[in-house]
Amino acid sequence: MQIVSPDIAENGAVVPVGAVSRIPNTSEIYLLVEKNPQPLAAAFMIPAGTEADVQTRLKMGQSTNVLAVVKADGKLYSAVKETKVTLGGCGG
Repeated sequence: MQIVSPDIAENGAVVPVGAVSRIPNTSEIYLLVEKNPQPLAAAFMIPAGTEADVQTRLKMGQSTNVLAVVKADGKLYSAVKETKVTLGGCGG
């Protein structure tokens, strides 16, 4: 699995983030922003037979780790990537 996120985000209010899972039978993908007040930023349910590739824009108040958690065949897998924010998204 892989997290798609910029190394440096110029505006924390709209950070493009995604996740791709090549793990067979992926059924759910969750995106978490470690230092946000509410870390769970997005949840995706993946229908059977579809490609597990999701994209969204998240708000990040500061530089932090972005985590992707994938559920496949009843097991959980995760990946982490640090994203630096140069302009705060939560209050500027």
